[in-house]
Amino acid sequence: MALALLEDWCRILSVDDQKSLMVMGIPVDCSEDEIQEVLQETLKPLGRYRLLGKIFRKQENANAVLLELLEDPEVSVIPSEVQGKGGIWKVIFKTPNQDMEFLERLNLFLEKEGQTVSGMFRALGHEGLSPAALPCISPELLAHVLGQVIAHAAQPLLPMRYRKLRVFSGSTVPAPEEEPFEVWLEQATEIVKEWPVAEAEKKRWLMESLRGPALDLMHIVQADNPSISVEECLEAFKQVFGNLESRRTSQVKYLKTYQEEGGKVSAYVLRLETLLRRAVAKRAIPRNIADQIRLEQVMAGASLSEVLWCRLRELKDQGRPPSFLQLMKVIREEEEEEAAFENENTEEAEGGDGYGHWGNEAND
Repeated sequence: MALALLEDWCRILSVDDQKSLMVMGIPVDCSEDEIQEVLQETLKPLGRYRLLGKIFRKQENANAVLLELLEDPEVSVIPSEVQGKGGIWKVIFKTPNQDMEFLERLNLFLEKEGQTVSGMFRALGHEGLSPAALPCISPELLAHVLGQVIAHAAQPLLPMRYRKLRVFSGSTVPAPEEEPFEVWLEQATEIVKEWPVAEAEKKRWLMESLRGPALDLMHIVQADNPSISVEECLEAFKQVFGNLESRRTSQVKYLKTYQEEGGKVSAYVLRLETLLRRAVAKRAIPRNIADQIRLEQVMAGASLSEVLWCRLRELKDQGRPPSFLQLMKVIREEEEEEAAFENENTEEAEGGDGYGHWGNEAND
């Protein structure tokens, strides 16, 4: 990160990083005299400065220079880039309140996610800062330490990017901020897969979203089996709060679903897919024949044009039925062709003069 490089460089040279600039993207073949000539012209509003050093940045295949401003800089006149040899040179500088602004944004983000700065350090594997010590640390030092911890973290910052689960209580009368169980379960199942942390931490985060009977159930299953996994916890929630629709019911619902009058075939297939997956999950329909069952139901329950019916019949006769996405592709292509054909006929009907076709036939 460019700002971190500026801070580190200033610290090594013992200069104030808020009275320094770093200019990046300078071509390697650009001499010091050429650099000075460009900077003197473009940074003239900043007053006097001193060139402290130059380094080569391999990732950019270009040089960067560090300047110390000898007069108090006016932030509004510092350019973000200058025109130099070989193109644009980027100017990196640190505003006086940049550390404080960063920490305010960080705290706001963490608050929304139900986390704290100390919790973030813990998730990154850095236990050196206690919660009690954080208020006593200056914003500049905290921002610097945070940058160092992130840079040297043993794993990516994925644990802090988890989306906070919405509240679920399992109560008969849910609170306004609650999600329906099926929505909460789908979100929870997806999110716990993204959390690259230990099972104990996953269960702790999961419990933060629970209230009332749902929280009671979590305590019960953990007391019954302290080593229970998050996936097993979610399975217990399905048994207690989930839709107890039987295998037979889910199978019948699927087989008795037909295309709505006036609706598109693609919309029907999409609606059908939700029911099919539910039936497969309940083992009402074997997973290994789901593609075949889907194709047969579409041919039986949809209002198909002759062309589309023939295409689907051909796919069925091939012996290897298409997947959901393959089937949707065939159907969407045919729907687009039909729509284009209808538009073409409409334009011809509106644009004709009523005599052309008869005249051509008469000339024959």
